[in-house]
Amino acid sequence: MDYDALIIGGLRIIMKKFLTIILVFVFALAFESVTAFAAGEEDLSQFTFPKPKAPNYFVYTDGDAGEGQHDDMRMIMVADPEVTALAAEYDRDSDAFYEKYGIYSFAISMQYDVSLDDEEHWQHNEEWDKEYYNDGIGQGYPYNSIRGEMMEDFEFFWLTYYEGKDSNTFVPYQPAILTDVKKWTDWEEEIYSFDTENHNLYIRCRYYMEWEPYDAEKDEVGEKQSKFSEWSDSAIFGKNSTQITPEEPTTYEAPMISDLKIILPEEYEENCHLEYAQTTPESVWLTNVYYLMTGDGYFDGLETQISIDDGEWQTYNTADSWGDWCISNGTRGAYGDDVVIAEDSHVKLRIRFLGAHGPSEWSNVAEVNGGGTNEVRETEKKPVKEPVSMVEEEKCSLCGFCPVPLGVCILIWLVIIIAVVLIIVLIVVLAGKKKKCPACKTIYEKQDKFCPNCGRRLK
Repeated sequence: MDYDALIIGGLRIIMKKFLTIILVFVFALAFESVTAFAAGEEDLSQFTFPKPKAPNYFVYTDGDAGEGQHDDMRMIMVADPEVTALAAEYDRDSDAFYEKYGIYSFAISMQYDVSLDDEEHWQHNEEWDKEYYNDGIGQGYPYNSIRGEMMEDFEFFWLTYYEGKDSNTFVPYQPAILTDVKKWTDWEEEIYSFDTENHNLYIRCRYYMEWEPYDAEKDEVGEKQSKFSEWSDSAIFGKNSTQITPEEPTTYEAPMISDLKIILPEEYEENCHLEYAQTTPESVWLTNVYYLMTGDGYFDGLETQISIDDGEWQTYNTADSWGDWCISNGTRGAYGDDVVIAEDSHVKLRIRFLGAHGPSEWSNVAEVNGGGTNEVRETEKKPVKEPVSMVEEEKCSLCGFCPVPLGVCILIWLVIIIAVVLIIVLIVVLAGKKKKCPACKTIYEKQDKFCPNCGRRLK
């Protein structure tokens, strides 16, 4: 019996089965990544919260015993664009939102937590993880529902509701609350204020979202689910205040745009539209904080213009750009029902801010299909601190959907694995073509009839 041939044949069978298993596994993994990505688009559990910014924007009013005024503080909530976009989608059409995500109910909010004089006495407890609202605003549980505005001011505390040391409200604040007496003609009133000279109130925030899944076929509501962001860094109110107060604006710094694309129409659309990326200077973002703090000013939105095939500039529209939405960073869609854009049109686009302090300068010009550039002009290439973070799911740069083990597309890994397997098979096959002389053990080729060393006749 030719044991060498038997062994080589066995190795070939094993290698074929190994190659088949590898191919099935790799393609299954690739398919799984595609389906998982597609499902994740309408799965709230896949939504990724960014880390919120420290709540350093608040408006504090001293209690004035002489005028009978208690302390109060308004907090300015600053939400990230992807969070406000989700909230705005729900706010615009809750029924469509429920159907799209397959849910029965939905709520999203920003929770705030406090700790007096250090960061070791946070009020957060397990009840905060169960409901987007629970009865405890005076016990250190301020919250604010998110409805789509990037920024919104709300009452954080108002010590008019405080009733002295025996009160069950504002418990976390009590060691820092001062009491003064205002004497009126016929009666006296206790006026309360926060001791900002000797105490610090640490404040942090996080996103909280909850929803109930709904099975339309069974007409059943599933168990409530929730999702949280991590806590923000702390802001400090009081003695070591980290309060940020923007300067009064006089003009607006121009926005910057890039990555202009022509998007082909869907079935229900008649015309192409545009997509581009916007970067808003920090000074403009802080201007809106100033407007909220003082009530002195506002944003109208974005003005958008395009030029087609080097024609005149004409008015176009950027979606969701009214009010303070105009300062939102990230990808934007631009539309114009009366402006015809073809797939191969040479398109230029520019935008600018409009508001109480007039228009800004125009942004840089982004181009597509014109041999131009989407890069920012040299005069505008300066470091810009992003006030709003855009957290996007990492995608493979080669195929656009698969996972990237060890930083390389799975399709590339597939090619590498196949190449290695083929090399191994080739080595085995080549080895199988050589045999040894039974007399002198010299290796000879399969087609040899006589041993090249001893001359023995070979079968």
